[in-house]
Amino acid sequence: MAEDFSVDQLLDKMSEAYEDAGKDTGQCNVLVIGKTGVGKSTLINAIFQSRLAETGVGYPVTQTIRRYRKKGCPITVYDTPGLELNPEQIQQVRLDVAELIETQRLQAAKEHIHVIWYCLEHEAGRFDQVEAEWLNRLNLQDVPIILVLTQTLTRKRSEFQVFLDSKNLPVCQVVAVLAEPKPIDDDYTIKVHGLDHLVEVTANLLSTEARKAFLREQTRNITLKSSEAFKYVSGYVAGSALIGASPIPFSDAPILVTMQTVMLANITAIFGLPFDRAFTSTVLSTIVGVGGVATVGRAIAANLLKMIPGAGTIVGGAISASTAAALTLALGLAYIESLKYYLKRKLEGNEIPLSELAKIILEQYKFYAKTGQRTLKDETVTPPRQIDIE
Repeated sequence: MAEDFSVDQLLDKMSEAYEDAGKDTGQCNVLVIGKTGVGKSTLINAIFQSRLAETGVGYPVTQTIRRYRKKGCPITVYDTPGLELNPEQIQQVRLDVAELIETQRLQAAKEHIHVIWYCLEHEAGRFDQVEAEWLNRLNLQDVPIILVLTQTLTRKRSEFQVFLDSKNLPVCQVVAVLAEPKPIDDDYTIKVHGLDHLVEVTANLLSTEARKAFLREQTRNITLKSSEAFKYVSGYVAGSALIGASPIPFSDAPILVTMQTVMLANITAIFGLPFDRAFTSTVLSTIVGVGGVATVGRAIAANLLKMIPGAGTIVGGAISASTAAALTLALGLAYIESLKYYLKRKLEGNEIPLSELAKIILEQYKFYAKTGQRTLKDETVTPPRQIDIE
């Protein structure tokens, strides 16, 4: 018979699992090229939660390239000036960039330059021949290139975009973005747009390990985070079914809860959120329904299983494979939906209290447990109603 465990022990298990997930995050390196004033720093800070391009963080790699990296962040950004310089300086920039790409390629895969964002200011509407020549040279170095049109005020396809497409440039895609709101007058401001598309296009060009790091750290495409997290949930559902196939005595429910704890830790890491003991403790207390419980394994299982219709699948005091899988799937989907809601609110500047998020998780669990829905919702979750788990 498996031993039960205290709240603190379960928190320790989740903390350890979260740390392990962080070690497996990978690394992604982005090279950003563009003229001064094109909005490279604004773009970088709008995409990544660590605000990598803040003043004073950059480290000079060469005379023309600066590297932005923060401790604990799996993203490195290399920033290089554009072609507003004199011919001698332009040549030096090109040589430095070419050398950077080749030097990094000689190292481990995690140090490679994984993608290039070549930035042009949309409203300037200029594309010089010297830039076309550089794009052709960069293409020879076999790094995927995205042409990013910054400071784009229209969501419609513009004449400049049509012109660029007609040039048949050696880029994977042309993506128009507005990285920060643009006030037009006292009554109208153009909202941020295009960043989620840039994230999607970039992620599709990355290797598995670089993609993992990129999706964790980016904040603009929550749907991609959710999809990545759902892949992990599917694996844990299969694992819980194997545990239940024994079937396990209900007294051994802590085995199942431990595995689900690891699942939640991995989802937290994928969403790029820090592990917070206070929040996790609040979640456990919300599920158990009694603050300060001494042991939580059977209590969590008991309260969650109550919400699954047909609890008769628990026969002879044992949890069946199908019930264990249903419990795990519902919990994983509920957690993802709740973090989606949390991040969307945070992106809007309205961070919700952790106590409210804990209740949202339980409310979402009740929905998935009772409906049997096996996929993520398309719509944003709504705030929870008053919750009863008696």
